[in-house]
Formats: sequence, structure tokens, C-alpha cells
Amino acid sequence: MTRVSKILPAVLAACARVSAIDAPAADAGPGLLRVTSVEPAPGPVEGAARFIVRFSAPMDEGMLVAGTGRSETIVLAAAANAELAAAAISHGHVTAHERALFVPAAAVIAADVASLELDPDAPLPPGPYALLVASRLKDAAGHRLAGAGAMRFAFDVRAAPERPRLIAPPSGTVAPPNLGFVRAFAGDAGVSVVDADGGIACGPLAGPGEIAIPCAGLRAGLIYALSAEGITDLDAGFTVSRCKRTQAPQIASAPITARDTSVSAAVTLDWPAQVTLEVEKGGTPCSGEGCLRAVAEAECAPDPCAPPSFECSTVVSLGGLAPGSVYTARVVAADAEGHRTAGEPQRFATLDPLPRLLLSEVMAAAPDPSPHSHGQYVEILNAGTGSVVLDALSLDDGSLHPLLGAVPPLPVVLEPGGRALAVGGAFEAARYAIPAGVPVLRAGTQRLLGHGLSEHDPAPMRLLHGSIEIARFPGKAPACDRGASLQLDESKPEAGYHCGRVGGTPGSPP
Repeated sequence: MTRVSKILPAVLAACARVSAIDAPAADAGPGLLRVTSVEPAPGPVEGAARFIVRFSAPMDEGMLVAGTGRSETIVLAAAANAELAAAAISHGHVTAHERALFVPAAAVIAADVASLELDPDAPLPPGPYALLVASRLKDAAGHRLAGAGAMRFAFDVRAAPERPRLIAPPSGTVAPPNLGFVRAFAGDAGVSVVDADGGIACGPLAGPGEIAIPCAGLRAGLIYALSAEGITDLDAGFTVSRCKRTQAPQIASAPITARDTSVSAAVTLDWPAQVTLEVEKGGTPCSGEGCLRAVAEAECAPDPCAPPSFECSTVVSLGGLAPGSVYTARVVAADAEGHRTAGEPQRFATLDPLPRLLLSEVMAAAPDPSPHSHGQYVEILNAGTGSVVLDALSLDDGSLHPLLGAVPPLPVVLEPGGRALAVGGAFEAARYAIPAGVPVLRAGTQRLLGHGLSEHDPAPMRLLHGSIEIARFPGKAPACDRGASLQLDESKPEAGYHCGRVGGTPGSPP
């Protein structure tokens, strides 16, 4: 019986704390200090809510607000911090570390000192919160608050529904009078575009989500604004120009960048448009079920009356491609005035998971003039079926030598069958007839490999992709005439190197 009598009070106290999470404390009896109400009521609240705790008697002001100007006995905390925050306010001194657990809020004592208002410094982000009231609080007569442990009141800040908003034309810009549709985010509301007199020019059309509202009869010189559920948002409006848009969007550039399983196009246009990247495996543009598509919006606001400025741009990306494969891409742009234009087809190859490269030619005994080290090079051949990014490649002769001395602004890509030259920083390209477009990869050292190649017996070297060996030059090459390169038999790489022609063939087949 003694054991039960010791345990029962603790159990009852725990139950009281749990019930306080959802509702104010029950009446603790006449004449005892208690919390009479909490506003707003525990449960769902707005992010801008203020919180008021009312007591049954005037309080000891010194305990309600600390010297910091904040309350350290009545606090708001995220639910995840509630246990630590409750422990912090239970003693007389709150540390700076414990203070960081509380939601920053101004504390205002009522004129009758029987209530305290907490006004958070900023709207509360969505999520669960706990309003905590320390049990050590006293009234002006010295009576303690009834109950054991901090009282807790649970609140849930819900995310505010997203308001309808104008997407294109952007707010504050100019649009042509023959604009075919307005893009807007509608949420679940019905939205329309109206003029200053409330006349509907586009829509109405209901959501949810992003919608394209058909337009007809926009008048030059008027301002139009988005209207949702009968309320017009004057901040979401555009002006109609006197100039119509009569031509399709012009694509200034759309370079393709391929990875192993994806491709992207950086598109520059003269007019806002929806840009579609169409990709099909093989050498022809999209025509059948194998066509893959991705869409992006080029959002900009040129003046319809001004000359083309090509200030509109977007990047559209497409995944799900096969590595080491050839594809054909085409960019299509369609504007809100009903015009459409298609760019030229572009062939590209996705990257191989592991590149197949060959050190196809080594020029060690470079032709005159001196110094001969300024004419040394190693040719790299992409013998695989996919494109290869060369930026991460390096040569290893016992020490690691990146092929590029500086990171290029754009990746250096070697297409299937393409050749590149690894050289020192002092390489003199004018000594050779190097075909246009052959990448010349200049190292950070003046000589190739730092010390140059031995003219009579070049040492073995490996081509690395990261830490993986991709190709190898075994050394022990045959003796060749001055100016002749060491040429790999590309049809039978296992056959090794032989003497090539004098003057070499950098960037070209042997």
C-alpha cells in the first residue's frame, strides 16, 4: 500500500501535464492561482497569430518579463524543442543557449497585470508549436501557479494557401494586343484577367495549379490585372502595347550539352516562349513513339515595339537517355501569340560510362626548330561510341599531371572519333597543320609532363579518368627518324606502336 501511495501522485501529475497540451488547465479550486484561458484556442492557428495567457489574479510582474525584455516563464517553442524549453523555464536562470530554444517574441503585460501577450517577431513557419507556462509563476500575493511542471498548449501553424498569381506576362510589363493566353497560378480558385472597369478579357478558368487563360480582344493602352473570386489584384497586372507580335520566336542559339544519361540545351530567344527539347535515338528528328520531350519556359518581357534584343533565355533538360549512344535533338519554341518555330536538328552522343580512349600518337622527337620540347604532344583518340568530357583526364608517369592547367569555362567534349592533343603550356601549334576544331589541352607546366618527353626513349605513361586507367603508352618504342612520331595501329591497338611519318599527324588519322 505504501508503494502505491508513492507512485500515484506522480502518475496523476503526468496525466495533468498531458491534458494541458490540448486545453487550458482545469479549475484548480477557489482562491488558487490558475490559468483561466489561452487565446487563440489550442489547435490550428495562422502564422501571424499572437498568444495571450490570462490568469485568475494579478501577477508578479518581475516573473512575467525578464531583464531581456522577453518572457522567460511564458514562452513559445517549436514542438521538437518543447521538452528542453519546458525544463529551461522551470528554474530561475535561463542561459543564452536555452534562450535560443524559444521563438523570439515581444512580451506585453496587460494593464491589470492579469495576462501576458506574446507577439512573435516574425510570422511562424508552418509546423507544430507548444506554448509553455512555468509552474514557478506567482501572483502579486505570492501564491504559486497550481499544478506541477510547465503547462503546455499545443498549436499547429498551417501553411497558408498559395494566392493566385500572374506568371506571364510578368507583372508590370508590356504585352502585345494579340496575346493568345495569360499564364497564371490559380490554386483552387477560378481566375480571370480584367480591365480597369472589371470587364473580363481572359477567362474565367479554374485551377488547380498553373493554367493558361485564353484571351481575346485586348485593347492597346489599357492595363489588365488578375482577378480571383471577384477580387482584382492590381499588383498582378500588365499594360497592352500598340504593337502586335506577328512573327515566330527567333532562336539565337541552343547549344547542346550531353552527359551519360541526360542532355540539356541552353536556349536564347528574342521573345518569351515555351521551349520544348525533342530528342530521338538515331540520326533523325522526332517523328514517332520513340520521341522524348522536355519543356521549360523562357520568361522575359521585351517591348513588342522595340527591335529584337535576344534577352530571353532558359535551360531545358531531359533525362532517361542511354549512355554511349547517338541521338538527334531539336529545340521548338512556341509563344503565347500562337507562333511556333523549330531549330535545326543537332546530333549528339551521350557519354560512355567508362570512356574508350587511345593514346594514338606520341611525338617525342619533335622536328626542328629548337627547343624540341615545344613541339612535343600526345594525341588522344576517342575510339568509343559516346562523347567524353576531357576536363578530368590526367597523364601519369609516376606523378600525376592534369591535361588542363586551368578549369575551362565550358566542358571540353571529345565526340566519338574525335582527336585531342595533350601538350605543355609552351607548345607551338604553328609547327603543325592541326585541323580546325581539334582541342589542344595545355597543361599547367611549360613542358609536357613537367619535364618533357625523352626524345630517344619516352617513358611509359598512363591516361587516367579520375583514378581509373583508360589508356597506356608502354614505352620501349622503336627508334625512329628525327621528327617522326610514334604511331599506334588504331585498327589493332594490341599490336603497339610503330614509326609514323616525319612531322607527325596531330589531330588527323595516320
